[in-house]
Amino acid sequence: MKIRRLSWRRYRIPFRRTFVTSRGVQTFRDGLILRLDGEDGVYGLGEIAPMHVGSIQVIERHLTLLDARIVGGEVDEIPRLADGLCGQPEVVAAIRCGLDVAACDLQGKLAGLPIAAMLGALDLQPVPVNATISANQPAAASILARRAVEQGFRCVKLKAGMMGGIVAECDLVGAVRDAIGPDVGLRIDANQAWDSDQAVAAIKALERFGLELVEQPVPANELEGLAAVRRAVNTPIAADEVIVNLASAQAVIDMGAADVLVLKPMIVGGLRPALDILEIAERKGLPVIVTTTIDSGVGIAAALHLAARVCGKLACGLATAELLECDLTSSTPPPLRGYMICPRKPGLGVEIDEAKAAPYLERA
Repeated sequence: MKIRRLSWRRYRIPFRRTFVTSRGVQTFRDGLILRLDGEDGVYGLGEIAPMHVGSIQVIERHLTLLDARIVGGEVDEIPRLADGLCGQPEVVAAIRCGLDVAACDLQGKLAGLPIAAMLGALDLQPVPVNATISANQPAAASILARRAVEQGFRCVKLKAGMMGGIVAECDLVGAVRDAIGPDVGLRIDANQAWDSDQAVAAIKALERFGLELVEQPVPANELEGLAAVRRAVNTPIAADEVIVNLASAQAVIDMGAADVLVLKPMIVGGLRPALDILEIAERKGLPVIVTTTIDSGVGIAAALHLAARVCGKLACGLATAELLECDLTSSTPPPLRGYMICPRKPGLGVEIDEAKAAPYLERA
C-alpha cells in the first residue's frame, strides 16, 4: 500500500509528580504523535519522543524533509525511506521509531493482525510489569512503593544514584525494601550515575537489601567499566543506555558486560530494530527487559507488543502511563495486579482519545 499522507501533532504532558533521576529533574514530556495515511481510510500511528531533545522544531524539520520521500512510497519501504537522516543520534532514532511503529500499525491493520503476532509472538500471554518509583526522599519513596504493592505489583524499580553518597543511597533503598517487604522484587536504576569504582562500592553496600538487578550503573560510553562492575558484584547488571542499536548490543554481549539487556524501541529506532537485538540476545541466552521511555499510550502500546514477543519472566518497564497526567489514548491497557495484556486488535490496538487529549495535544 502506498502512503498518501504523513502528518504529526505536538504534545506536552506534565508529570503527575516531579520525576527525578541521577540525570536531573523532569516536569513534563514533549513529543509528537505521527500518522501515516494509506488508502481507503487506513492509517497507522507512531510516536516520536526522545528523552533529551532540545527542540521539537528540529524533529519537525526532519519530518518536513522526509515528507517528499515518504508520501507516494510503499509502506513496506518505510525503513529504507527513513535512511540517511543526519543529526543528534537520539533524535534520529526516535524519528525512525515513530515511522517504524506507524508503518507496523498500518501493516497490522491491513493484515488483520496485532503487531505482536507480526513480531513473532506465538500467543499473547499477560506481560509482567514493574512499578517505577522516582523520589529522592526515603519517606516519599516508601509511600509510593507501598502503594505499588497494594496495587498488585510484584516488582519495583527505584531510581537511584542521585542521593550524594552511599549512606543516603542505603537510606533510600532500605526504606523502599521495608515498605514492600522481603518477597517483592526490587531493582534499582542508576542512570549512569557512578564511575566503576563508585558503582562497585555502592552496589556492594546495597546488596543487603536483596536487589534483583542494577540498571546501567556507569556511563554508557564506559563499556569496559560496566564489565568490570559485573565481575565485581553479586547482583545482576542490566545494560540500558548503552543499548542504542544492534552493534552496541553485540558489543555488550561480546564483552560479557551485562547479565540482562534493556530494550527501548524509542532508543534503538523502532520495533523491528529492537526485534533484531532481541533475537541475538535469545541466541546467547541473555534475558531482555522491554521498557518505555515514559511515552504516551502510543509508545506504551508499541513497547507492549514487543514485550509480548519476549520469552522470559522478568518484569518489563511498561507501567509508566501513571507517571504522566494523560496518556492521550482511549485504549492503552492498564496494569492489573502487576501485569499488562497486549491489545489483540489489528495493529497497535490503540487510538487517540481526542477529548481526553485536547489539553495536551495539538488539534488535528
